[in-house]
Amino acid sequence: MDASMTPMPSHGDISFLGKATEALHQATGLHARVAREQEFTHDGLLVVDADHGLTHELPFGVKPVIDRRDQLLRFKARHGASLLITRWVSNAMANECRQIDLQFIDQAGNCFLRQPGLYVYVSGRRESARENPAATRGLTLAALRLVFAILARPDILNTSVRKMAEMASISHGAVGGALATLEEMGLLSNPRSGQRMLVAPQRWLDAWTEGYLGRLRPKLETIRMSSASPFATLIERVNPRMREVALGGEVAATYRHFGLKPGTLSLYVNFGDPQVVKELVRELKLRRDPGGPVELVSMFWNANELLSFPTVPDALIYADLIGIGDARTMEVAEKLRKDICFDVESQA
Repeated sequence: MDASMTPMPSHGDISFLGKATEALHQATGLHARVAREQEFTHDGLLVVDADHGLTHELPFGVKPVIDRRDQLLRFKARHGASLLITRWVSNAMANECRQIDLQFIDQAGNCFLRQPGLYVYVSGRRESARENPAATRGLTLAALRLVFAILARPDILNTSVRKMAEMASISHGAVGGALATLEEMGLLSNPRSGQRMLVAPQRWLDAWTEGYLGRLRPKLETIRMSSASPFATLIERVNPRMREVALGGEVAATYRHFGLKPGTLSLYVNFGDPQVVKELVRELKLRRDPGGPVELVSMFWNANELLSFPTVPDALIYADLIGIGDARTMEVAEKLRKDICFDVESQA
């Protein structure tokens, strides 16, 4: 699909957004409607009619679940001044939003809107009963692995369950559950043709990034290390190996010629073979150091199928850059995001 096209929000999005705009009206009297626009940097435009004939057009991003401050900070870093639309914002999170000047609305009527001629802050309204628990609890670890595999290889979306399970290194049963959850979240549609259709690649990438940083990454075996060698020398001596050692994070972005000078060295390693780690330690003269700039992380995907050597797949590079979260990496992440979304949309 041409990147300049602006598709309608999916049916799942419309239902989600409709509940949020209706709750906004009930809580504040404001009328809001969703414009038919969608870009890689946001999910659409919300048109809010205020007093005295004022109309405000607010780019927005959809995040079904927000319950941590780091999620708010990442959303703001990624979306800038865009409005956050989510299921429910607690008192604490609403206060955080106001402190960091992040506008939001939720499905309970809580909101923070600050525009010329418009200032509204509502908090403390209780979360409504969840009609769709699968869509609100977020992606399971297995579903995250499947999302990652599909972002790396969009063509597998309409292959067999067996093939998807093999690609994602998860069970056959987990594939079925993951696909159902993705459809409930409005990320996947099944038209009458029977072909699965990936909806809004930018939302897939966001769901993957949030889930990876918040749930999957903390569970991966990770070893922090440092070296007596100068960092620049260390970077030069790294020797990636097919299916055993892959470049991640900043050094992967550097390899991809994004003009980033790495400050950390992230290597995704096949921890299933102890000899691989031993050889790395010997070659790079590494020693354990909890604050070191080198991190060895367990290679969690099927490296025989998701080929991206010598780097990790792009969606993982992106997530690692977002996780670092400084101005340098966010700028590169934005460029990579556009490439990923375009590639996924053209291949899906």
